[in-house]
Amino acid sequence: MRKCVFVASRIAFAFAFTVTAWGPASAADLQNYRRSYKDYGEPIDVPPSFSWEGPYIGATLGYGWGESKSFNREDDVPGSAFDGGNGLSNDPTGWLGGITLGYNWQFDAFVFGIEGDLGFLGAEDSRSNGFAFSETEYGGYGTITARLGFAYDRWLFYGKGGGAFADIENRAGDLDGGFIDQSDFTRLQEVRAGWALGGGVEFAFQRNMSMKIEYLYMDFGEDTSRNFDDDVFNHENTISTVKVGLNYSLEPDFVPLR
Repeated sequence: MRKCVFVASRIAFAFAFTVTAWGPASAADLQNYRRSYKDYGEPIDVPPSFSWEGPYIGATLGYGWGESKSFNREDDVPGSAFDGGNGLSNDPTGWLGGITLGYNWQFDAFVFGIEGDLGFLGAEDSRSNGFAFSETEYGGYGTITARLGFAYDRWLFYGKGGGAFADIENRAGDLDGGFIDQSDFTRLQEVRAGWALGGGVEFAFQRNMSMKIEYLYMDFGEDTSRNFDDDVFNHENTISTVKVGLNYSLEPDFVPLR
């Protein structure tokens, strides 16, 4: 009996000693944990994935090159508009610059948008064969297109297509001794409507800033004019452009992907 009491007292003493030693240590560990938690600050909120959705505005700078033809067909009446040939073509080239305004919608990795461009295209050229001449000069231009693209985080690969318009001047006629024959001279200047098709790639290097490179082909069809002799001139104008652009997103913050 005395031996049992002795063993029980030893066990009770060991238990009391363990509890007494563990309590302050646990409190100290908890205090250190709380202190280190405060040192590291509040938990960081991880933003959602990058989104292209929202309105944007931008500026572009580029170069254009094209082909313009002034000619007459055999069925045109009353007669040939060019002496010494059926027509001439030239290759207008020049720099361009403009502004862009658009809006994107994003569904998973697919981006659909509407974009408008407005700017100035300084492309021009003239051609002569000694008997006749033709000249082409571009001015203001614009496009309204739909964009369809595939987004890979901050990269956007897209195609676009829609309508285009441009202020184009075509001049053509006959030469008499190196000088323009005023009775065989025609001039057509107006805003022509056509279609545009192209594509590009865009990269967002900051949350609200992106840069792009884009190719666009514009076709303005065929228009006609007449000279003093009532001869019929036909004018066809097409042009390609390559431009770089800088866009600023007007979306105040990230938009969660759908």
